[in-house]
Amino acid sequence: MNKSQFREYLLFNRNILISFAGAFLTSAGTSEVIAKITSPLVNTLISLAGETSVFLAIFGILFYFDNKEKFIDEQGNRRESAKIKWVILKLASTLSIAEIEYNTVKPVIHFWLLNLDYQPFIASTIASFISIIGYLVVADSMAYFTRLFKKNP
Repeated sequence: MNKSQFREYLLFNRNILISFAGAFLTSAGTSEVIAKITSPLVNTLISLAGETSVFLAIFGILFYFDNKEKFIDEQGNRRESAKIKWVILKLASTLSIAEIEYNTVKPVIHFWLLNLDYQPFIASTIASFISIIGYLVVADSMAYFTRLFKKNP
């Protein structure tokens, strides 16, 4: 791995962690607000849906701003749509597998902790932090396998 690819992985992980922070606040806040009016299962599912929406929105914006200059041709005139499509495909495969891990592990832990009578905010916090570790491992592994940061598509 060269210096450029290492930087790409660091930016990728930074974007995931920043997105996770926004998603975590959304999930924990939602879980706390709806705790008295919903069952633990419904609470878990609603907070997960809100969390996923916020995560993907923030991550998409950050990834775009970090990588937008890579998709302009040599003269700086046009966007190279073939490169954009290729990176979107690789990114979707990378994040899809990581999302499967996260969306499986987090709700199970969250639901379990709610049933153990943990406070909703605490249950969401613990579940999120445990799950994000797995998410980072899977996302980095998939970025490597899909060659997300290779120069030539």
